[in-house]
Amino acid sequence: MKHIIRSLPQQIREAAQLAPKRRMRGGNLERVLICGMGGSGISGEILKALYPECRIIPNKAYSIPGYIDNRSLAIVISYSGNTEETLNNYTQLRRQNARIVTISSNGKLMRKKSDLKIRVPGGLPPRGALGYLFTPLPGVLYAYHLLQTDPERTLLNCASFLTQQRKKIEAKAKTISAKIVNHLPLIYANSDVFLPVAKRWQCQLNENAKMLAHVNVFPEMNHNEIVGLGRPRQLNKRIVAVFLNDPSAHKRNRARVTIVKRIISDMFSAVIDVQPQGDSRLKRIFWAIWLGDFVSYYCAVKSNVDPLPVARIDYLKRKLAQLK
Repeated sequence: MKHIIRSLPQQIREAAQLAPKRRMRGGNLERVLICGMGGSGISGEILKALYPECRIIPNKAYSIPGYIDNRSLAIVISYSGNTEETLNNYTQLRRQNARIVTISSNGKLMRKKSDLKIRVPGGLPPRGALGYLFTPLPGVLYAYHLLQTDPERTLLNCASFLTQQRKKIEAKAKTISAKIVNHLPLIYANSDVFLPVAKRWQCQLNENAKMLAHVNVFPEMNHNEIVGLGRPRQLNKRIVAVFLNDPSAHKRNRARVTIVKRIISDMFSAVIDVQPQGDSRLKRIFWAIWLGDFVSYYCAVKSNVDPLPVARIDYLKRKLAQLK
């Protein structure tokens, strides 16, 4: 799994060439629906965080919103091409006359009609293909006239930055993993922009390290969860709080984080601050995502767990297939 995680910058470089090179008919597009689950679907949440000027709606359900129509661009992502929720979305999108872009490595999705098909390299677990699945998305927005500037150079610059940062990121990941292994991490984002990063940490810890993790975001957690922190007391010594600090977060959110850290300073096993590096939102997001990916890998190593198999997901899919 380590070599898969390390391949993120190379995936970004390769996938930058997969984005459409021609401008598509834009017309009167009013929104972008991103359909995808798990390791495929997180790309839509990252895209929404990066491009708030576009109306981007991540969709992680069997159904799509009723307002989707021919003024909607739907990007349907399934790494395997066989994700049942995503295929169900595709069928509904066709009925509602949305314009459809498909991104996959193979499977049923690649055999279906769409305005534009992007085939990415196969052979990876979906969670290990983030670079392939995310990188074409800004290019699709540009092709459909939803962005005014071609994002390719910015993406390639991000890949170079990550390559330069890898050794530092891995070293930090080893330190963090030593503190959270065999604990329950409470992962807090201090902005909506970094909420997808926190979710990515959670999912990677779930699948790679086979451990539970909890996620919340400021300021919402200050209106409910803050009251429950520390109880039941028997769990406190097995809990670690991780703060993902977006430097562009609202100043009141940054103040809230400082106050919460005072409240929990003697409560949990550890409090970890993550200060993302990079001179752009894109770089900071992917720096923090890559750190979380490595943290999950080193937690797996320290727990003597194989990070690759996801036996419970495979079991669930087999049982669901038997019900059809």
